[in-house]
Amino acid sequence: MFPSLPPRPPPLGPLLLATMRLYRLLGAAALLTLPALASDAQQRLPTDSIRDDRHFSFHDRGPYRPGVPRPDSLLGYELGDWNTQYSEQERVLLAIAAAAPDRVHVEEMGWTNERRRMRLFIISAPDNIARLDAIRADLARLADPRAGGADLNAVAARTPATVWFSMSVHGNEAPGFETAMQLLYQLAASEEPATVAALRNTLVILNPSSNPDGHERFAVWYNSIHMRNPDPAAYEHREPWTVQGRFNHYRFDMNRDLIASTQREVQAIMRSMLRWPPMVAVDQHGQTENYFFPPAARPINEHLGPDAPKWLDIIGRGNAEAFDRHGWMYYVRDIFDLYYPGYYDTWPSLMGATGMTYETDGGGWKGILWRREDGTLLSFRDGIAKHWVAAMATIETTAGRREERVRDWLRFRQAAIDEGRTAPMKRVVLLPGNDPGRAAELVSALLRSGIEVRRTTAPFTAARAHTYDGDAGAAGRRSFAAGSYVVDLAQPQGRVARAILESSTRLDPTFAATQVERYRRNLRRASGAGEEGYEFYDITAWSLPVAFGVEAFWTEDLPAVTGELLALPSDEPAVAQATQPARRVGGELLPVDIPRGVMSGAGARSAYVFRPDRNASARLAWHLLAEGFRVSVSMQELEAGGSRWPRGSYVVRVARNDTTIHSRIDALARESGVEVFGVASAFVGEAQFGVGSESVVNLVKPEIAVLADDGISQTAFGALWWTLEARYGIRFTHLPLADAGGNLSRFNVIVIPSGSPGALSNRIGTGGVNRLREWARAGGTLITMGGATTWAAGESVNLTTARLVGSDTAARDTTGIQRPTATDTARRREQAPELREELLATTSPAANNASPVRVPGAHFDVQLDRTHWLTHGYEQPRLTVLVDGSTFLRLSRDGSNVAVYPASGPFHRAGFIWPDNTERLLRDTAFLIHEPTGSGHVVLFQNDPMFRGWWRALDRLVLNAILMGPSL
Repeated sequence: MFPSLPPRPPPLGPLLLATMRLYRLLGAAALLTLPALASDAQQRLPTDSIRDDRHFSFHDRGPYRPGVPRPDSLLGYELGDWNTQYSEQERVLLAIAAAAPDRVHVEEMGWTNERRRMRLFIISAPDNIARLDAIRADLARLADPRAGGADLNAVAARTPATVWFSMSVHGNEAPGFETAMQLLYQLAASEEPATVAALRNTLVILNPSSNPDGHERFAVWYNSIHMRNPDPAAYEHREPWTVQGRFNHYRFDMNRDLIASTQREVQAIMRSMLRWPPMVAVDQHGQTENYFFPPAARPINEHLGPDAPKWLDIIGRGNAEAFDRHGWMYYVRDIFDLYYPGYYDTWPSLMGATGMTYETDGGGWKGILWRREDGTLLSFRDGIAKHWVAAMATIETTAGRREERVRDWLRFRQAAIDEGRTAPMKRVVLLPGNDPGRAAELVSALLRSGIEVRRTTAPFTAARAHTYDGDAGAAGRRSFAAGSYVVDLAQPQGRVARAILESSTRLDPTFAATQVERYRRNLRRASGAGEEGYEFYDITAWSLPVAFGVEAFWTEDLPAVTGELLALPSDEPAVAQATQPARRVGGELLPVDIPRGVMSGAGARSAYVFRPDRNASARLAWHLLAEGFRVSVSMQELEAGGSRWPRGSYVVRVARNDTTIHSRIDALARESGVEVFGVASAFVGEAQFGVGSESVVNLVKPEIAVLADDGISQTAFGALWWTLEARYGIRFTHLPLADAGGNLSRFNVIVIPSGSPGALSNRIGTGGVNRLREWARAGGTLITMGGATTWAAGESVNLTTARLVGSDTAARDTTGIQRPTATDTARRREQAPELREELLATTSPAANNASPVRVPGAHFDVQLDRTHWLTHGYEQPRLTVLVDGSTFLRLSRDGSNVAVYPASGPFHRAGFIWPDNTERLLRDTAFLIHEPTGSGHVVLFQNDPMFRGWWRALDRLVLNAILMGPSL
């Protein structure tokens, strides 16, 4: 059980409260005594009169029920005067809910990584709260219209529209967190006719904090340092790297995680969204120049259906009317799209909701006060007020068209089922393959999204099956064995399933054409002339089977299959013990049992052997080494126990370990999810190599350091941290970058996650680079990823003989420049008729196309060197990877080019790429390089191989470097 929450701190003292009230009265005037502002009388600004919220009140929409406490009365300060800590927000929300049980129902959702309880507040009219169980049953009927029986029109007519609010998934975007308290108070306490009427037609579901851990880091730090200084240069507007409240405990951006739901907070929220499915879903963010609300920007995911633009416009207009009454600035249709399916707005949209991101301007990293470029002040209270007004407008707009919104949601669910029956892609089949644990992890992610998955109990054959490997798309006959996983798309969550499982997602052609036009104009400019920006907000390829490395097929036909629908085991310990066997494998709760443990030869006399093609094999090897057992790895294919074992197989020799090895290897194998086989003799019948051969190399325990602080990507570090610690149980020491110049002798592996090359140069310095080089020459393994590899390949760093494509500017060519032909022009005008072609006067003499343009997350194949130890466990000739950015690595001159983009043939699999640039410059470049140096190694990954914690197909490459580098 988790520990109970700590008692709330004592109330603020009278002196502190008086001081805070004085700050509020003085406002900006007190700040104008600062020397930086007082030096110029023209810079003196009036007080609250220049703030957007100067005439705004949170309490003019009453009367209010006297028994329901106001947030400010409980907190001891007005909203916007302070960043509220989580325990205080919790106290306020529970007090309001307790005082209004006729309007508010509270449910627990789960716990954060730092053991903060997450709750859901469900608010509606008393009649609706009294029949809440019946409403949830009605929502379940509408969510799955296949059941039949009930008159769905009658059910829709009596069902309130569910309006979800998720607050501050980025914990330092604090106004949403504060808004939650005022929104709950308004809905629980107000007797205003408009509020009461809106509650009759809606079920408002309030998730008051999507990221309690990140918000707490930010709030405690900001409260401890702020001076209410609006100067953008003030320290209070610059969170330290170690604080960065945007992310959760493991430094994940949880607004990208709903595609694979790796984080426990995301899993809790998704469970609740499936329990109380949203029809309108608002995700409150910040901080932008002015307020943003929908309609969303292009592109919009094509699976959102035809009603999505309609409702985005309806609710956007309702918000605009409310904002226009205050004269507040806002914008729509720019920057924030609905394309990537892992956002808190896109994922519920794929379920049928009107999913929307709201971005406020004040608060967050801008602090209590912020001075705009025009000299006016923007306050934290401004940001809260605008979120609150937008929330109320959204509720009222939805309530006014309640039945229409419910019926459109029902029609979306019905259409998703119909598409699954009629669209070419009708079914996805996932194969367990050589790593059934990894396939089961993928299935777990699908189940967490509410997607139905069936595990077959008998073989079946599809007449028209397509592979995911990009081969021309021809359909062919394919038989599938029992134990395959089947996802039929004719299901209520069919559009969610299609969006995250399809191998490639269509991009809005008008949006794509606009970006290409900007690109072609940029090519005609000189490098110093400035560029038009591109409008991609995130990656453009994300197929989960590809990312997990699970073999998948999609079929045009639907042959009958036998098997039961799978369900996730309960995560509650008491339920799990009472109703089902434990299925927690390597930190993941799996929906199926997989073969694991010592499968034969429990009394092995010679050795235990296990294959390297399961991700979990490295986990088992690590834990054996960590417990002091001796583990070896075969550098060649070997024979043992009458069977052939691939290169990279792990060998645990019985005679080299104490007698506890028999029980411990079985227990650890079960925990890790690995099949282990006992071998009675070292003798080989026909093969050259066996468990006693010299090609079986002893491993030493890796002692790992990860260098990370300012300059390193928080999410790249977080993905590595979570993957090593939470998934594989591998511990490491986190060191600041400055320690690269110190004594590193206690480590034999150092990892530098992706970051800013310039920051790495500044913080590590020449001395640190020299120290890392000496350390590697003495036997260390240095692993760089993404931006850290860009840094390592620089001339001044020179940790590899590889160089970046486009780095030799003196030799850049102009052969890539292509003026548009008449045919090109006609085609582009046909795709986007509003575009004009010739907007530039001429092409610069210095223009060229010799450097990569940043790729917005596309999939490409690489060819593997299957003789190299880094590729142990990979026996297929190709592997699909993510290219995200503009770092393309030329081949290493002195090292091994372990994974390379092919020089010829098709290799682009999915996602947007730049014509005449991406493929041309990426060909015959390196994805993974091994650069031997002295007795050690430098291993360089072009990208972030543990991207967002769900690119599981590359885990073994990283784990091979960690486990084997120190020993070879």
